[in-house]
Amino acid sequence: MIEWLHVAGYRKREIQAMVEDHLKHLITQHFDPKKADLIFTEEGSVPSWLEEMIQFPTWRELFYQLAEQYPDCLMLKFTIKLVSDAGFQSEITSASTAQHQPEVFSSLVKSALLQITTGRVTDAHEHLQDFKTLVCHSQHTYFYSHSVLQSLSGTSQLTHFRRWLGQEIHREALLRKHEVTNMGLHLTSVGSHSRLFESLSSMLSRSALNPADISILYKHYTEDDPPPPVQFLQTPHLLELLVQAFFKPGSAINKDHKEKYLHILAYASSVYDNEDGERCVDELEDTKKALETAHMICSKATVSHTELQVEVPTLFQCIKYPIVSLGVLRWVEHTLSDLTFFEEAAESSPLFLVLLDEIAAYHKLQHPFILDLLKRLIEGSYPMLEVHVQMELKRHLVGHLVQLLSCGHVLEVVNYMHRCMKTENLDHSLIRHFISEVLSIIQPPYSAEFGSVFLPLVQNQDIAGPLMNAEATDLVSQFIAECPRKVRRKKKSKPG
Repeated sequence: MIEWLHVAGYRKREIQAMVEDHLKHLITQHFDPKKADLIFTEEGSVPSWLEEMIQFPTWRELFYQLAEQYPDCLMLKFTIKLVSDAGFQSEITSASTAQHQPEVFSSLVKSALLQITTGRVTDAHEHLQDFKTLVCHSQHTYFYSHSVLQSLSGTSQLTHFRRWLGQEIHREALLRKHEVTNMGLHLTSVGSHSRLFESLSSMLSRSALNPADISILYKHYTEDDPPPPVQFLQTPHLLELLVQAFFKPGSAINKDHKEKYLHILAYASSVYDNEDGERCVDELEDTKKALETAHMICSKATVSHTELQVEVPTLFQCIKYPIVSLGVLRWVEHTLSDLTFFEEAAESSPLFLVLLDEIAAYHKLQHPFILDLLKRLIEGSYPMLEVHVQMELKRHLVGHLVQLLSCGHVLEVVNYMHRCMKTENLDHSLIRHFISEVLSIIQPPYSAEFGSVFLPLVQNQDIAGPLMNAEATDLVSQFIAECPRKVRRKKKSKPG
């Protein structure tokens, strides 16, 4: 048959691929894990054919597929370990393939961590998501990975990184509906404070605050000497619940307990232990005051948007506090995500959007949240508005996207527009407006990373062509000329 295919004009590689695919199909169809284990044990040692097979990508891929289908097969478990030991662990992307073997899974966790810490900035989000998908495959992979993070030691910078990463995978585990609330609390050592543990567990497991448990937290953090570690309150889930309580439109806090809610949120976001182990509360009262002021302004503005214009300068001052900026961001998000807003009060949208600009200017860590919100608004549908009004609104939103870029969120914003060009899910005039606005605020020299994602936009004639002139004195032509030569040598993108 192979000879016939050769005579028929097929190339050697094509014939090899056809034969391998056929063999893979037969093996997958007739694989018997019991017989495989029997053959494997009768050999008494690692079969030479197996060591040879794992050197080829085609057969390694087959073993990965079989290992997912037959997780209890001893022969496949050992083969996956051989693959990992041979240096191909980065190929084992499925947690279900590795979760039954601690050595292999540990190797995957190590590789994923290295990708996050040493990979390119442009790939950071993707690497983080891959890591979260790996470690949150099941409750026991979550617990094992979290324990590995807890065991890491080193500089204070590493400690902060470890805590942040632990919080990220905890958030992912909750999104996947894993029961990890109590497990996560124990990992913070709050279990040694039984009353605190019970109160936190009660609220976090139900994702709902209640006055009784907040009162217990308030009592411990205002009356205990010394008070419990502040890190017990610094779980993203609890902070998000508290922020929503103050800034989600329609949310109401019992007036008799408002001071307690306010104190716990301010304490969690402003108090810290310095290098000498001393509790620093210098910003507590100012943070409380800023939170209360912003809460009052947002509550009034939710009822009447005209109130906001008068209070914007005051809100700008409050936004300088990180926790207040997050609260205002959530308030803006809830307000603008309500489609009736654009039907009833679209003229007020610039006031809300300028708050995003102010938050972006002060708080780099809020940039991803702002980008996510702007993306949803730009890609949103507004059937209640005339077509030309919709386009003007989206053009305005693209302007705020450029403002976010100017605050330092460069590659992430340009990557988004690059994806919009490739998927064609955004009108060309909006991408053209983005290009024009960006070119008006940037200047050389340009990094290769920036050039690699922005250059395809300006090389797309359907999009950027109208911005160019025959004399090549336009900003598009100037950018192409100034772009790093190694980037310009790459193949131009196809017209969209």
